[in-house]
Amino acid sequence: MNRQIRLSDYKLIVFDIDGTIQDSNHNLHPYTRDVLLRLHDANIPFTLATGKNLPAVKPLAETLGITLPLILSNGCMLQTVDGKELEKYVLPVAITHQVIGICEEGGWDLAIYLDDGIYIKRMNHNMALLIDYGSPGLIEIGEWPNIADRLKEAHKCLVVERSSPRKVYELEAVYERELGEKVEYCHTLVGMLEVMPKGVSKLSAIRRLSEMLGISMEEVMTFGDGNNDVEMLEGAGLGITMENGSDLAKASANLTIASSDENGPAKFLDELLERQQQK
Repeated sequence: MNRQIRLSDYKLIVFDIDGTIQDSNHNLHPYTRDVLLRLHDANIPFTLATGKNLPAVKPLAETLGITLPLILSNGCMLQTVDGKELEKYVLPVAITHQVIGICEEGGWDLAIYLDDGIYIKRMNHNMALLIDYGSPGLIEIGEWPNIADRLKEAHKCLVVERSSPRKVYELEAVYERELGEKVEYCHTLVGMLEVMPKGVSKLSAIRRLSEMLGISMEEVMTFGDGNNDVEMLEGAGLGITMENGSDLAKASANLTIASSDENGPAKFLDELLERQQQK
């Protein structure tokens, strides 16, 4: 199939970060960096789509010379590297209060994404996972009433459960019973469950960005590995996952390539770039 793919057919490439262009240790390999930088020389625009916020993504985006808007918080934000907000979606404040109440009653560790950072009650083993995945500056507030006047800014709510990761499916059942279809539910990683505004996803943000750029979804290539990438893999002209991708990602993608630890996306694009230059 690789021989049939022409890079010139695509006007936008969108990359997930962890497990996609970064390896299992959350590192960007120099080879992957160099291949992605060559996309600029080939006049092929690209950006990142991630569950992270701008402070977590900004250093990587600057390293890669990205000038397009970034897709952040799994589609809740379209934001430039220098901080300009192009689009933002927030949870209804009543929903955020419900999520807090459910988590308080069940003893779940919750993080709430606001405009200026990620707020948590206190640092612990679960919340430390966000640090491992490159989210700097978690803000400890002690108790949620301490930021009651800020909750209207919440983009999304995220629960982390590291000791028994599958338990988040029990929480999802509670959410569905209490919140129904008023929100979107997203499993970013095993043991992570997000509540986001209705209709928001990486795909919805890619569609908005494509409209801004005046291109069709058929002209978009996406790379992702997780369940939160499924929609953008299915909705793009070409959706690509890696050998380390989830079962759902593999079922949704047009193509499965080598793993992120093997620099799969970079090798795939390197081949396409070389072929394009030979013409």
